[in-house]
Amino acid sequence: MDYSRIGFNFGMLNRRSQAYISHACQPWNIRYSEYVILMELYIRDGCSQDELARAMTTDKGLVARNIKTLEKKGLIRREQDEKDRRFKYIYLTDSAFSLHEALLDVLKKWILCITEGMDRILIEQTIQGLQIAAANASKINIENTKPDEEA
Repeated sequence: MDYSRIGFNFGMLNRRSQAYISHACQPWNIRYSEYVILMELYIRDGCSQDELARAMTTDKGLVARNIKTLEKKGLIRREQDEKDRRFKYIYLTDSAFSLHEALLDVLKKWILCITEGMDRILIEQTIQGLQIAAANASKINIENTKPDEEA
């Protein structure tokens, strides 16, 4: 297997996906990182900020900043836990729910663009492989890996 281009290919997919989604979401003034959070909230509406950060395997600060801007844009609302005021739960607003199909369509169109020329079986295998790779990546404790060890 030729490993030399995999990093480049993952990077290309990541950068171009961000650029495409950012461009496609301009009419709604939604940035890429906000888009990703909204898409996760469509699955996890009512979760806490900590739960959201864990589910996305990302920095709590990044989630907090994006939640703040999404709240200013009227796409989410935060509610404090009545028993423990430290916990805030995130809920999508009607405005966010009204954008769900359009935002999902952005992703569908991008997937069609990047899978052009692939048959259905290859697309399904690729998606399944990426899901497994992402799940594996989310489990890796990067601080405990030893990059100098032989693969």
